[in-house]
Amino acid sequence: MKSIEKLLILLLTCLLVVASQQANAQTIYTVTGLVTDARTGEPVPFASVALVGRRVGALTDEQGRYVIKAKLLSDSIAVSSLGYVTQRQFIDRERMSQAVDVKLASGGTSLQEVTVRAGENPAFRVLRQVRKNRVTNDRKRLLAYECDNYVKTQVSLTHMSERMRRNPLMKKVNEAMSKHDSIIDSDGHKLLPILVSESVSHYYYRDSPQRKREDVRKTRIKGVAVDDAGLSSQLLGGTNLVNQNFYDNYIPILGKDFASPIGDNWRNWYEFFLADTTQIGDHICYEIQFEPKRPEDLAFTGKAWIDTTSFALCQIETSIGSGANLNYVRKLTIEQELEPTMDTVSTSSGTAGWLPTTIRLLADLTGVGKQSLGLRAEVTLRSSNVVVNKPHPALFYEQPIEPSDTVATDNDAYWRAVQGNLAGSDSLNKADKKALQMIENLRAIPAVKTAEGIGQVLVTGFYKLGKVDLGPYPYLFAVNSVEGLRTRIGFRTNDQFSRNWTFRGYVAYGTLDRRFKYGMEADYLFSRQHWTLAGVKVSDDLERLGLTPELIGGNRIFYALSRFGRYRGAYRNMQKELFFRTEPVRGILLTATIGSRTFNPIFPFHYRISPDMGDLSPLKSDIYDTYWSIEARLARKEKYIMDGNERITLGTKRAPVLTIRYTKGLKSLGGNYNYDRLTMRAQQSLRIGPLGRMSYLLSAGFTPSTLPAPLLFPHIGNPTPLLTFNTFNRMQFYEFVSDRFVAIHVQHRFEGLLFNRLPGIRKLNWRLVANVDALWGSQSKANQDIETFKPLPGGMKPIHFGALDGRKPYVEVGYGIDNIFKIIRIQAIHRLTYLDNGPNGIPVKPFALKASASFNF
Repeated sequence: MKSIEKLLILLLTCLLVVASQQANAQTIYTVTGLVTDARTGEPVPFASVALVGRRVGALTDEQGRYVIKAKLLSDSIAVSSLGYVTQRQFIDRERMSQAVDVKLASGGTSLQEVTVRAGENPAFRVLRQVRKNRVTNDRKRLLAYECDNYVKTQVSLTHMSERMRRNPLMKKVNEAMSKHDSIIDSDGHKLLPILVSESVSHYYYRDSPQRKREDVRKTRIKGVAVDDAGLSSQLLGGTNLVNQNFYDNYIPILGKDFASPIGDNWRNWYEFFLADTTQIGDHICYEIQFEPKRPEDLAFTGKAWIDTTSFALCQIETSIGSGANLNYVRKLTIEQELEPTMDTVSTSSGTAGWLPTTIRLLADLTGVGKQSLGLRAEVTLRSSNVVVNKPHPALFYEQPIEPSDTVATDNDAYWRAVQGNLAGSDSLNKADKKALQMIENLRAIPAVKTAEGIGQVLVTGFYKLGKVDLGPYPYLFAVNSVEGLRTRIGFRTNDQFSRNWTFRGYVAYGTLDRRFKYGMEADYLFSRQHWTLAGVKVSDDLERLGLTPELIGGNRIFYALSRFGRYRGAYRNMQKELFFRTEPVRGILLTATIGSRTFNPIFPFHYRISPDMGDLSPLKSDIYDTYWSIEARLARKEKYIMDGNERITLGTKRAPVLTIRYTKGLKSLGGNYNYDRLTMRAQQSLRIGPLGRMSYLLSAGFTPSTLPAPLLFPHIGNPTPLLTFNTFNRMQFYEFVSDRFVAIHVQHRFEGLLFNRLPGIRKLNWRLVANVDALWGSQSKANQDIETFKPLPGGMKPIHFGALDGRKPYVEVGYGIDNIFKIIRIQAIHRLTYLDNGPNGIPVKPFALKASASFNF
């Protein structure tokens, strides 16, 4: 999963900074009563009784009696039953216990005729009509829409075990917090709130071309490890967390794809029951209950209410149980209420699609192991002031999330207006206000402040020290055969230092080579909206051939681990670069660079300066390269949020990311070679329906120039025990070098498709994974002639770079088990081609078991 750093800080801190209080339980509100027929006085069994505006309710029993328990009441209850007029009855929302009897009047409701085929589930006909009428009812049919959104987010700790209560940190929190600081949820669990936020935004959507924009107008937030209201408003405001469209075939949640109960494949995933008809607002609806055919599948349990006239989804309540093959999730529920929109813009006004007006999400998360903490997140979204089919110009949508300059400014009058006009009954209540005070008390505890800092370092890699962040910690220490013990200290400035300037730097020292290394960078940000910046970089450090940060795609952990152990292919690199980057159109990022770099190998290597002279050619080891390059990166559906002066990607929702770069080497700038180089890269994650998810990385490179091997394309091998995607895991470092190549890495995750159906194994939540890695490459004779096999002074044999046969690809395949203990992956890798000894006589080992660890839901 791609990280959102600050949100991950919050989640990790939730697992570090916790306590549950030995406290008096909060009183639960109770409403009881009897529902009878107004004409006969007979009890009405199985009538629906619900709190208006909240998702709390009950059914009457055979004697017509009901009991509702809730931590918060609304101002009335609604009672409905088939054949009766829905009745609303006011209640006293301040009374802890009350009895309310209701008499229902008979009503003549005419429903559309439902034709049931012999032997067919009667719910099937309704579901077929839902899909048939999707063209009319799905919000995607709208040319454009916009609305005001109110979002309330609450995060609390829950499910505290006795073992966790004995933790020293928990004891300190217990001692510091008042014994009256306790909140009990409707399930009887004690909650320790760690975040409460409210946000107001205006959301814009346009269909063709598909564009979205969100202007975050106001946010107020209080929480543990949350200081930046601007970032928080982007993460917790608007539609980032709750915007599921159940008309889609699959609903993406926590990086997984859940089958929709009203998608095209509803019959393959679910069992259905047509329960009753009931009134939802102004609509008479069929109630359809559903549950997965197999509890381990990524599917929902719940109810959907379908309008009997338009066959539109009017309301849906879904939950994901503990049986689903999903990590760290104890429970997850999604509720939506939808209303038809009226097209008042086009000449043919009328219903123009249904939009969700209220969405609620509740997630109970847990860590690894039975004694781990629980985390509860509740998100409520209410929309109003909807305008449809009035698109703005395409350029209007260029900035996907735009916080207001006064987003965090206090304004009590503004929030009172929001509570009255937009938030309604979902605005901050007594429990929320109590939670705010508890968070204030919690953050004042010294132990909590310390844990906040530790959590920040563990998740982001940096420790915030005022205007400067120190780190990243993965690069702090390394031990290898060239440097001995390598120690590195780095920093970067944040937006408290400057909203435009960012400075980065580090210093490293090796105890064996006794050399200092360093890197410095200065960037100036001209525009956030079009992400335009210029910068300069200077570094002098030890690198490994084929494993520069550029070549491995910014994989910070793999790059850090590559500095351990035997450091083959090491060279000293002095690099200077000046770059300019801009995004003139959202999703198209252009970068221009001019720079120089040195290659001074400390492994046995030299090459021919005049290859046409053969063995008589003078030899040389070092290279001085000067160049300029231009790069275009296309990611049209990529979403970003701003974290100070950093831009964090939220991913592309499985759209491809394409990159193309042209590099020109020039002797006129002082370098040793004139050359041309073209590289391309495409990567994407694809949903393959019930078969799981596939991701690929396709790369290619070509240079027609005659160059030493280090300036060509050293292919990224990985002989370490660590499994790393996008490398060749059975290839040695720099075993092969090409001047033209095409490489593809394909990884497929079957999720629980196969293992969910194997008794015994399915309880382990293991997941089958497979991969194929292939490389087609070659090296021209002119480039091969540059290489020499002459011994170096002293008789040392030089390193030889292998070349691939253009007619024979290098191929690896792998298969394995993921999600062992929820974090470990073990995979078998087979090398299928080029099985002879490597170019330097290193024996080829065609098979290996490798492991990796990752956090995945």
